[in-house]
Amino acid sequence: MRKNRAVRAAATALLGLGSLGAFAGTAHAEPIDYVKIELFELHCQQNSEGDHDEAYLKITDANGNAVKVWPGNGIKYQTMGSGYVRSMADGNGNAALILGKEQARTLTLWDYDSTSGDDKLGATLVTGSEVGAETQWRSVEGSGGVYVIGYRVVDI
Repeated sequence: MRKNRAVRAAATALLGLGSLGAFAGTAHAEPIDYVKIELFELHCQQNSEGDHDEAYLKITDANGNAVKVWPGNGIKYQTMGSGYVRSMADGNGNAALILGKEQARTLTLWDYDSTSGDDKLGATLVTGSEVGAETQWRSVEGSGGVYVIGYRVVDI
């Protein structure tokens, strides 16, 4: 239980949602119950160009900014061809994956291009209310590519 409180406190600080009760004379807000999007894996059903794509995943954070979450560990992208399956677990440490149960975030898959703008391979909306459900499999399509993103929403 102590760990959950610490995680919630850290999530509150990271999301800029500090306690409204800290200011004298303000009403106390109901506490926000936080969840986390846990990335599972990415399946390439059809790559968008040539023999492979250079895929990476971004999420909209609490401020509406696009934040790269996968691949993690400083890797720019993962090579993906038709039939490839990649674990996305190395992206799970990103604080942008934490949201309130009443909130939503957009996951957007991109194809990195060194000579032009990156191509959008598709997007899907994830809501905090999906907490506790089995692994979700969402198909995303764009620029000729077809991918399936596997994720879960877990309580923290």
